Amino acid sequence: MNKLIVLLVLLMAILVAGCADNTEQIIDEPEVIEDEVSEPAEAEDDGTTNADTEKAMGTTVEVMIEDFKFAPKEIRISVGDTIKWTNLDSAPHTATDNNNNFDSGTLAKGESFSMTFEEAGTYDYICTIHPYMKGTVIVEA
Repeated sequence: MNKLIVLLVLLMAILVAGCADNTEQIIDEPEVIEDEVSEPAEAEDDGTTNADTEKAMGTTVEVMIEDFKFAPKEIRISVGDTIKWTNLDSAPHTATDNNNNFDSGTLAKGESFSMTFEEAGTYDYICTIHPYMKGTVIVEA
């Protein structure tokens, strides 16, 4: 039995030695390709700034509908700004102008409605499902 174990160990050693790769591997240096670097094109200056662009596009202001309230209840914005109402309540709600200037329709939980105000003025609105929920948007020129 001992001779068999010795023979198996020798056989394993021979197999392991035969599997070892003693050849030297030569790695070529990577070829460097020089490419012409072009100068970046100069931006055309049209005289506007980021602030001008942002003002022209208006800003979006969020009104959250939660706990059966509009938050904030009153908001002041400029002409061209957008209000985005988002319903965070599990109950459905609307954001409906008292003078029919806008109506979100029924908003389920997680749904939103946006309105861009192009004219200065005061816009009082309610939730038509829960008329005690009231809000005001004041749009300044």
